[in-house]
Amino acid sequence: MIEPTLEHLLTAEPPSEDRALAARAAPLLMFDTHEPFLPQAAGYTVFRADAASPSFPREVTLNPPGRTGVTTAIEYAIWWDWDIGHLYELEHAWVYLDAAECVIDAEASWHGGYHTMRAHDEIPFSGERVRLLSEPGKHALAPSADWFERRSAETRDECARPGKGGVWVTPLFESAIHDKSPAADRAVQAHLASAAFQPSFEFTQAFQIGEEHLVAWPRMYEWIPRRVAWWVRRLHPEAPG
Repeated sequence: MIEPTLEHLLTAEPPSEDRALAARAAPLLMFDTHEPFLPQAAGYTVFRADAASPSFPREVTLNPPGRTGVTTAIEYAIWWDWDIGHLYELEHAWVYLDAAECVIDAEASWHGGYHTMRAHDEIPFSGERVRLLSEPGKHALAPSADWFERRSAETRDECARPGKGGVWVTPLFESAIHDKSPAADRAVQAHLASAAFQPSFEFTQAFQIGEEHLVAWPRMYEWIPRRVAWWVRRLHPEAPG
């Protein structure tokens, strides 16, 4: 099976005004000092009207009650080959812009749900970009390290015992990813065994999503099942297919 590489996915993405806008507005992501897995790509979708998200179970609404002045929303479906618990990770961030491309609001995913990214009622910024913290190992996004305190014992346990989730299959991909099996899960767990780490909960690693990381979501959606299948066959050569 030929590897569906990230390099080919990213370099084949044509330049566009939406891709450039998504790069200008992309959040700065901060990671634990000991985090072994940084993002590799992000699928983007630009909204100029309310619509259902193509990659997350929610409606993207530009100006719900309590928010005005938004003309554009950008969704980032952020890809990792790995998190500490399983094969592949997809977290989400949404950035809301006014007509001058200034950030008005931001939201991000958190263990299957999503929240407004405000700490003490303010959006965290680094310069003009939203600055988000990524939970050690698990990558849920937060505006402040305080958010991780109530889950710190669970996070430490997950980071100490990698691979428990095996091959990850979410509802978004349940009809497209067919590579999960007990043997494949064991192969993923064995691969991740050396990734165990002790979180510091100090966020010193910075990752800036740039145009070179951005792919239109429909192309990423087609690529993800092939990438997962390739990893399973690499780790578990006896897997069918």
